[in-house]
Formats: sequence, C-alpha cells, structure tokens
Amino acid sequence: MMQVYLNSTSSMGYELSLAETLFKLGARPPIVRSLCHIGPKTAIRLYKAIHQRSPKQGMLPYDPYWIVRSSVHDLHASIFLGLIHDLSQQQCQSDLSAERFITAYQLYCKIVANNPRPSKLEAGAPQAILLDINRAWQQTGQFKSGDIRLVGCEKCQARHVVLNKIPKPFQQCPICDVWADKTGRRRWTTVKLKPKQKP
Repeated sequence: MMQVYLNSTSSMGYELSLAETLFKLGARPPIVRSLCHIGPKTAIRLYKAIHQRSPKQGMLPYDPYWIVRSSVHDLHASIFLGLIHDLSQQQCQSDLSAERFITAYQLYCKIVANNPRPSKLEAGAPQAILLDINRAWQQTGQFKSGDIRLVGCEKCQARHVVLNKIPKPFQQCPICDVWADKTGRRRWTTVKLKPKQKP
C-alpha cells in the first residue's frame, strides 16, 4: 500500500503535507480544504506556491451520469471506488480521510498507467488517467450518498459500479455489456445501432 510520508509531526504540518500532496495530484482548493481542514487563505497560498499561478475559478466538475456515458469511464470509476471501499473496510472507518483518498487515487493512477492494452479513449489521455482527482472527489460523494454502488457481474464476476437512479437494464457491466464499432470505440450494448431496413 502506498503511504504519504510526512515531514512534520505537528498537526498543522501534517495537514499541510497532505494538502501539498493533493495539490500536486491536481486537486482544487475546495477539495483540499474539505479533506485537510485548512483555511481558504492558507489553501490559496499553498496552491500558488506549488503551481506558481492562481487556482482555477468556477464550479468543480459535476456530472452525476459520468459513469454511464462510456464503459471506459465506468471501468475507471470502478477501479477507484473499489479501492475506496476496500481501504474503508480494512480500516473499519466510514468517514473519508485525506490519507485514504490520496492512497486510493495514487493506486488508481498506477493501475491505469500500466494497462498494456489501453482503449482509444485512454490512449488520448496523459498516462491513461480519465478520472481527474476532482471528479474522483465527486464520484466519492455519490458513492457515499448511495447514488452509486458496487455490484458483481454474473457473467465475468468482475466488480463494477452502477448508477442507482437509472433503470436496471442500463446498469451494465463495462466488460461484458459492450461492443466495438468500426473505429474501435467501445459502446454499451444498449446503444448498439440497429441495421437499416431495405426499402
């Protein structure tokens, strides 16, 4: 398991070290403040010191249907949220800690970067990382609230996430319930094009 090494044993030094790790992974200040319990001014100063620029303004990424827009999205969310779930079970803690979030995200990045056969979507992303850390935070919130849950596929036995608010026929396995079009793009079986009928 990956660990975050700290340079200070003080409470503030501990929080700032975690905040620095999150910023380097691409997290935005609101997420870092929530996980590390530091003030907004401290978060902004630390962000500027690391990135040499002001943080991006505007809303954090929020798309409750992100996992169903692509089977590859679902795979990436399944890897990350599976890690969040397993780490929570191991530590017997329901509340999300900064350490657990960082560990899960670093492991996710390592797993997807070592995929020997990336899809076209993954090949176009740096190190095949499709789940940005800020979206990972949003996904974690959906998972914690029960909007997303982990299920096991009856065909391949793989564990994957489904969105509870969509009908069961559309809660598909990102491994089994897909097909590839002529361009090689992976598509859900529920959106498979029907052959045109002859006049």
